[in-house]
Amino acid sequence: MRLAAYVPKPLKAALKARLKQLRIAAVGALRSYGGVQLLQALRRLGVRDGDVVMLHSAFSREHGFRGSAGELIDLFLEAVGPSGHLLMVSMPYRNASLDWLQSGRSLDVRRTPSMMGLVSESFRRRAGVLRSVHPTHPVLAHGPRAESFIAGHADCVHPCGPGTPFDAVARADGVAVFYNVPLETFTFFHHLEHLVHADLPFPLYTPAAFDAPVIDAEGVHRTVRTYAFDRQAIARRRPERLFAALRQQGNVRTQVVGASTLMAIRVRDAIECTRQMRARGEYFYAMPSPAGHVDSARQ
Repeated sequence: MRLAAYVPKPLKAALKARLKQLRIAAVGALRSYGGVQLLQALRRLGVRDGDVVMLHSAFSREHGFRGSAGELIDLFLEAVGPSGHLLMVSMPYRNASLDWLQSGRSLDVRRTPSMMGLVSESFRRRAGVLRSVHPTHPVLAHGPRAESFIAGHADCVHPCGPGTPFDAVARADGVAVFYNVPLETFTFFHHLEHLVHADLPFPLYTPAAFDAPVIDAEGVHRTVRTYAFDRQAIARRRPERLFAALRQQGNVRTQVVGASTLMAIRVRDAIECTRQMRARGEYFYAMPSPAGHVDSARQ
């Protein structure tokens, strides 16, 4: 039996907390950075004035940024400039969209918190930020044309498909930026799934759509019809295959600033990569074989 098994839980928790304090202190002394360095890193990453950025992020003092979550958002808004747009996802759950829909809970666009981290929730509360009306994949948007990115999401039965904010980001030649999070947080991946779903030998979506309750920005109770991602498709996802192809093509840019890692993918590159894979008969799923087995040891 390992020695850790004999350590009382309160002592174990205290030791973990102390180790975290020591890590934060070390980062603060040796690997911290401010807004100027972050903005420079974003420029090296390829983010320019006027860009449309969909940000995925994690915020911790262990990452070295010397400001608050609000100040971090300020920096990203400065990076895209007054003519640019900043977007974030704001899903109200941490598990699966199907679980959320089956719970029967209502999403209030004005009040339901984003469960996508501190930066997303801080952004949701910021003046001038709009949120799309959708029960499972609401998107936050800020910028002069923010309304055009979120308009019509309530009429889309496929949460990340045609007519959604994800489609709008693609049409605007947007870029996904990852701040201290892995590529697996790439929510635009669901838009790519929709592009190939007709080819799949299993359903991407549930057989029937859900009529989900929502409350819009004016406080009006509405019903939004949407499909959820099928559990079989979720189990078969292998997004690492897409990311490997994108890396091989040089389409994943990376910058390190202090203790933070930033990555970026132009969504047009992800779409083109998906089309190339599709033309070769390659997909980012564990596909069933004729004998009924999947093409991967991962079940």
